Amino acid sequence: MSEQKRELTKRNQDFIFQFKKLLAQNSKLNGEQIEGIVTEVENNLLETQGKGQTAAQIYGTPTMAVQQYLDPKRTAKKLFDYKFSTLALDTSLAIFMLFAVVFGLTLFFSKNASNRGAGIVSLLLIAALGGSIYTGVVLKLTPNPKEKDKQEPTSRRWVYLLMAVVAWLGGFLLLGMLPQAINPTLPPVVYIILGAAAFVAFRWNRKKYGLTGGFFAISQLSQQARLEASKK
Repeated sequence: MSEQKRELTKRNQDFIFQFKKLLAQNSKLNGEQIEGIVTEVENNLLETQGKGQTAAQIYGTPTMAVQQYLDPKRTAKKLFDYKFSTLALDTSLAIFMLFAVVFGLTLFFSKNASNRGAGIVSLLLIAALGGSIYTGVVLKLTPNPKEKDKQEPTSRRWVYLLMAVVAWLGGFLLLGMLPQAINPTLPPVVYIILGAAAFVAFRWNRKKYGLTGGFFAISQLSQQARLEASKK
């Protein structure tokens, strides 16, 4: 039999009313995010009001509470808030940019214009393979707060890492050996242009999905997730 639902005091109800109203007026959060924050505050008030603490003692004014919950450090997306495809695309584009520039400069200064390792097909597949593998490994090795009961043993996660490294190296070598007929080497300037185009796509993808961080955003997100996990 379920317990009777506890209710907030009149004063705390007024606080929640003002808090929710201000949160909706002053933020770019969607309705689901707002409801999640309001529910968190309500549950906290339900727990603390039994100890004689009021909303004002915990949060100050509703305005102060809104400012606290709109802090970018709290509202920013975490690693496991993103889809695998979003993270993999970001990483693949980063790899493609790097390799395209390197291949372009290498061919520009190389006397061997038919460098097989710089074929466009191998470049595309290496970037896609590397981005997908790296994303999968990071997600496996990073503690997921949403699946505390499903965390795999550390030893097994390191096996995944070893397998990923082998797959990446093997794929890199095999793709570099593709025949010229299906893996043509393009002029150096084309690789530079493709690298620039990938950068545009890279920035667009980050802006669309709210990804931030360094060259490999997933690495920074993983580091933040590990730091937060270590504090709990």
